[in-house]
Amino acid sequence: MPPTPGNCQATPPPATVGPARLLALHGAEQAYAWGSPTAIPDLLGTPADGDPVAELWLGTHPVAPALAEADGVRLPAADLVGPLPFLLKVLAADKALSLQVHPDLDQARAGYDADEAAGLAVDGPERRYRDRNHKPELVVALTPFRALAGMRDPARTLAVVAGLGSPALAAAFRPLADDPRSGTATVLRTLLTMPAQPARALVRELITAAGRLRGGESPTGVDGPPDDLGRAADLVARLAAAHPGDVGIAAALLLNDVTLRPGEGLFQPARMLHAYVAGLGIEIMATSDNVLRGGLTPKHIDVDELLRILDPTPVAAPLLTPRTLRVGPSGLLRGWDVPVTDFVLTEAVLAGGRLAVGRPTVLLVVDGEVVADATADGKPVGPLTLRRGASALVTAPAEVTLTGHGRVFLAAHGG
Repeated sequence: MPPTPGNCQATPPPATVGPARLLALHGAEQAYAWGSPTAIPDLLGTPADGDPVAELWLGTHPVAPALAEADGVRLPAADLVGPLPFLLKVLAADKALSLQVHPDLDQARAGYDADEAAGLAVDGPERRYRDRNHKPELVVALTPFRALAGMRDPARTLAVVAGLGSPALAAAFRPLADDPRSGTATVLRTLLTMPAQPARALVRELITAAGRLRGGESPTGVDGPPDDLGRAADLVARLAAAHPGDVGIAAALLLNDVTLRPGEGLFQPARMLHAYVAGLGIEIMATSDNVLRGGLTPKHIDVDELLRILDPTPVAAPLLTPRTLRVGPSGLLRGWDVPVTDFVLTEAVLAGGRLAVGRPTVLLVVDGEVVADATADGKPVGPLTLRRGASALVTAPAEVTLTGHGRVFLAAHGG
């Protein structure tokens, strides 16, 4: 996918404090309601207590900084490396996240300045831009991972709407038939600004229609891939269970509905409407909190601003297959090519022996057991043994080598 204008400007590499060290890193868990109660505890080997654990943050974000273990003391990672330009996460979704769009760099800077001029508190619920950075994202599936990403081809969407057989839905989506090029934005505005009562009625009718399909009724006169309609009916039921009555359930039908196989990636550039639905994955993003939401959430929605920064052009979901960077008897190194310099994500798949993996900043083991060591300025750094669920921080540029059997994700600045 070509870079989005304003989305590829260079970001500064992480600062370093002191000589290179290889330290155990302890991530910060985030207990959002949409999270899985078991997936991240299972990865970490910790008891599940029944509460959702949505994300594990492995970075220097001030909201939830990871802690590095140095000389028996746990310190915020930023104390040792400065603020990282990226945030590595484990993401475990049992329920769909909000429909959302991220700004490009120019939009983020202008929006932040406008919010500041308006006197909006940076942590206030109606604040739209919380920093001056963009927020490109890459998620790589560890399990089958379902996501919505990018505006679907209008003909396929209209085929789904016709197959569902909901008059209220068909009326709301009529602008897409009248003007396939710009109709997506019109439909989105219609849905997101619909008064509460007709919106609830539309969603009830849509859920009923989806239920009929899930019950085995076969639609007639529907063109397009047959799985589109079945997936749409399943998606409506899943979203309705997690977000009852939310008109975002209807808006979600505008998007490509994809399921990543383990190892596949999905890149979310600026200005693309998207939502993660279910699954376990590794996510890496530019360090930013800039999110404009459009449904499937109780949080603040600014329809005008979302539509202003949205690119409504129909486009295929930006799926990525990993590119093999190195392969040998001891294993392979692969990565996912993204058009930004904020981060680079690679994965080492170790089959025994030693494998050089470059100069990562954060390491996360998702399977097996490995020993990490490094060399900086000709001096050895490490070693450090890492088992499944363990992570590590490299505090300054160093050439890292891994030994053992397992899988390790490696995050670094892409500049």
